[in-house]
This record gives sequence, structure tokens and C-alpha cells, in this order.
Amino acid sequence: EAAEAVGDLLFGQGGPTVFSETNEYRALQQHARKIEGEHLRDMIESAERVEAMTLEAPGTGVFLDWTRQKVSAETMAKLFELAEAMEVPRKIAQMRRGARINTSERRAVLHTALRAHRGDAAKVGVCDPVTEDCDALFWDGTRGTVPIDEAIEQSCDVRDRLLAFVDDVRAGAVRAASGAAFQSVVVVGIGGSYLGPEFVTQACGGAAAPGDDGAPLEVRFVANVDPVAFDRATAGLDPTTTLCIVVSKSWTTAETLRNAAKARRWIVDGCAAVADEATVVRAHFVACASRTASAEVDAWGVDSETRLFEFWNWVGGRYSSTSSAGVLPLALARGSTAARAFLDGARAMDAHFFEAPLEANAPAVMALLGIWNVNFLGLGARAVVPYSEALARFAAHVQQLEMESHGKSVTIDGRPLDFTAGEVVIGEPGTNAQHSFFQLLHQGQAVPADFIGFLRPDDATTDKEGHDELMANFFAQPDALAVGRAFDDVLYEGDLDTSPHRTLSGDRPSLTLLLDKLDPFHVGALLALYEHRCAVQGFVWDINSFDQWGVQLGKDLADDVRGQMRGEPDAPRPNPSTAALLARYTAARTDAG
Repeated sequence: EAAEAVGDLLFGQGGPTVFSETNEYRALQQHARKIEGEHLRDMIESAERVEAMTLEAPGTGVFLDWTRQKVSAETMAKLFELAEAMEVPRKIAQMRRGARINTSERRAVLHTALRAHRGDAAKVGVCDPVTEDCDALFWDGTRGTVPIDEAIEQSCDVRDRLLAFVDDVRAGAVRAASGAAFQSVVVVGIGGSYLGPEFVTQACGGAAAPGDDGAPLEVRFVANVDPVAFDRATAGLDPTTTLCIVVSKSWTTAETLRNAAKARRWIVDGCAAVADEATVVRAHFVACASRTASAEVDAWGVDSETRLFEFWNWVGGRYSSTSSAGVLPLALARGSTAARAFLDGARAMDAHFFEAPLEANAPAVMALLGIWNVNFLGLGARAVVPYSEALARFAAHVQQLEMESHGKSVTIDGRPLDFTAGEVVIGEPGTNAQHSFFQLLHQGQAVPADFIGFLRPDDATTDKEGHDELMANFFAQPDALAVGRAFDDVLYEGDLDTSPHRTLSGDRPSLTLLLDKLDPFHVGALLALYEHRCAVQGFVWDINSFDQWGVQLGKDLADDVRGQMRGEPDAPRPNPSTAALLARYTAARTDAG
């Protein structure tokens, strides 16, 4: 009965609505044939599009322009009808209230609680995910169900304790085992515990911290188990003045614990003349993990009472940039003022997402445009191109966020998909991207693009003319993709033999995001914008965007291979191909001594 009640909550009475079986889906299929006969070169000449296909997300400093998407007003109306048919507004409300929308793991999805202020839950009108009686409850994995306002309170408590710790480190009150002030930080994590936090820390690098935020620390990240990655992350650092953050929610992530052990050895050996190993580990290591892993954290040598900054199982790894995993390195590098501004930017976008109707909701519009391109125009890839070197790691974060979320083969109730879910995400900062993969975008297959720019650079940028040059390219590229260059125009400028090679067909869709300034607040808003875009797409496709069972298979097989490499008698027997590759690898290691 409980399962039926959850099913009714998630899908409504009568079972789930199947995306590809709706009348709205079929109407969009027919409509797409009509739109394919039009060209963006002509469509963007309409002044009415500027008003109809732009919006500003109030309070976020984010402006969205989708005039260069291959859509009409009729297209957008049909997309909004599809979203309504798939109950997107209801699913957004469920996410906000703490319903267990991650059904395969029976978890709530509450990364928005990580940036909430105390008392925000009172504004939600929250309800129980089964009975829908008020005071929403969700599963926290340790004590059954707890009120959603308690989730926010817990998050605020950890945040306050974390930022107080950061202030003490940057002020020199918390010191290394030698008594010296910390100068550097190495963050050990992988996946969402690495890509998002690294992007955020780099993106906020130009923020000017007030003097009372203390001295900045150099923060580096290591994720890959390739020894080169660790060597690069620690090159030039002094282990006696390095603080290490280990990020593993369960404290069982193999790659993270391996690199953490290397960091431990490096720091302990460096401090050998100063203190014993236990003292050094207590002084130099911090954990970001679930409170359920306290015993493992303590056994490793980190004091879970004072040096564990928890995050919860209702926070997925790729959604954890506003948890301790992302905020701790950001605050150590840029100061607690920058960290608070970053969280406020994300919170502002959350408010817009939860409160704006679909037609005026920036994440929802972006999500529906992606669905239009993938499922109706057959454009399965997308480029994310921020015109900011500080956002060099943003595309990698979005790649993991979306491709891990949407790499699914069944609907949320287990039905095989008969349509494509997800986009293949590529990206690089402009103008570098123009000289790497843009040639394919202009004259090869069509790949929709997100162009991201800033009206003002960060506080550290003094070369305003350089920013103008960057933005000139930013404004030019979407038009180049949309309009192209006709054969007749090329022929007029040159010779007949080269004209076909210099002709660009155009009609390549893109959208433009303009943010007010490159600063922590707007970085937070940008992060949350893409998180919510991702969630809406999952809601429309009716898939679970919050689990990642495919990742687990590779981990399990890697355990088998380790046993095979060690010659363990009970290790599973590899297939002939893998056996031959392992034999070649083992022989090379033997030859090398």
C-alpha cells in the first residue's frame, strides 16, 4: 500500500504518463517538420522575437535570449503544453517539498536546502511525500523521517561551523602541527566531489575579499588515481603547511581513499620531525562525509566531532557544489564572504525556479529547448561555451551533471525508453573553442550551443579593452552560426573553385546567457540554473535524474580485475580479451622490474 501511495504521488492516479505516447509529443513531431523548412537567417529578422524569446530571472542577474533557437511562438506553446502534460510543475513542487523523487534509492532531492536560510521551509507549504499532510518529512538514512525545516537547520548549522573554521584557518588561529599557519590546501575527491567544487573555486578567483576574511590559501584538487595527478597537485607545496580535505560521503570511494592515503603519507613524512602521525593527521586533515561514516572517519584519524563537515544522502554528488564539499574549498581559497555570496546566488535562482511559471522560468525554458533539439530536431549534442577563462572547468561540470543524470535506459517506473534521453555535452571557454571545435559547428553537423557571457568582468580584471574584445567574439559567434555565409556572397568575394569550401549553411541553433558580473553571486546563480535545467529535463522524460547505477558496474568490475592482477585464486575468471590485455600489462610490469 505504501508503494502504491508513493506511485500515486509521483505519477498521479492512473499510472505514469509516458513522454513519447502523449498527444503533445505527437503534435511536436508534426510541428518539427514545419519548422525544419524555415531558416534562422530569416527567423531572427523578426523584432517580435526579441520580446517573445528573452527573459530575465528576477533577482539573479541572469538574462536569457533564445531568439536563435529554431523555434516559433507556436513551438514554445507546444513545449509548455508537453511540460504540463508531464506534470512538471507538480514534480518541481515535490522536489521542493522533499518527496522521495529519487525512487530507486528512496531519497529526497534537497540540494536546494544547502543554500537556504533559516526559516525558509515556512515559505514552502511542505507536505508529507505519502500522505501529503503538512510538515513535510523525508528520509535522512539514519533516523527515518525528519521535518524538512530540520534539513535546512542542519545545513545551516554545518555551514556556520564550516565558515567559522575557515575564518580561523585564514586568520591563523587554526594551525599546522608545527605551529605554522596553513598556506595551501589539497582537496581529494572524485566526480561530483571534484568537478563542481573545482569549477566554483576557479570561477570565483577574481573576487576581492575584505581584509577581515584573512589570508587566502592556494587550493588544488586531485581526483584521478593516476600518480601523475597527485604529483601535479602537490608540486611546489610544503606538506608542513598544507591542509587536506578528503571528500567521500560514504568514506568508501576507492579512488578517493587511495589518493587520501597518498596525501596522508606525503604530509606525515613531511612533518616527521614535528609530531607523531596521529597528531599530524588530526591537525592537517578535514573530512567532508556523511555523519553515518563517523566511525570510519575517526578510525582513519580525523576527529569527526570537530573536523567532519557533513553532507547528507539527499545530496547527490553532482549536486553537491553548495554542500561542504564545494563551500569548504571555495571559502578557504576566496574567503567566507565570497562563499556566502555564492550560496546566495544559488538561493536566488532557486527562488526563481520554484516560483516562476514555466513560460517565464529560465531553467525550464532552457530544458525544453534542449528537449526540442534532441527529440524533435534530432540534435543530440550540445556545446557549452563560457566566454570567461575563469569558467574553464564549467563545461566539465555540466557534462557530468547532465550526462550522469540523463544516461538512463528506462523511465522512473522501469519502462524501456523508446526515445533519446540526454545530450552529449562538450565545451571549452571562448575564444579557445572557436579555434578547436567550432569548425565542426559551422560546417559539419549541427550542434546547438549555450553562449555564456558577462556584462562586467571580475574585480581582478583591469584590461577592459580585452574584455570588450572577448565580448565582440561572444556576440558575433551566435550570428555566424545562425546566418552562415551564402554561396553567392562567397562567390562575389572570391573564385568559383574555393566558393563551395567557404560557404556556411548557417541555421545552427544557440542560446545566449548574459550575466551581470563574474563574481561569486552570479557563479552561484549559474550553477543552480544548470542544476534546475537538468532536473526539468528528467521530469519531462520521466526518468530518475538523481541516481547513477551505471557507474557502479565499472567499480564492481574493477574490483574483479584487481583480484586478477594480484593472482587471487577466488578472483572471477576474465574473458579472453581482458585476459590477453592483462597478460600484456603484467609482462610489461615484470620486464620493468
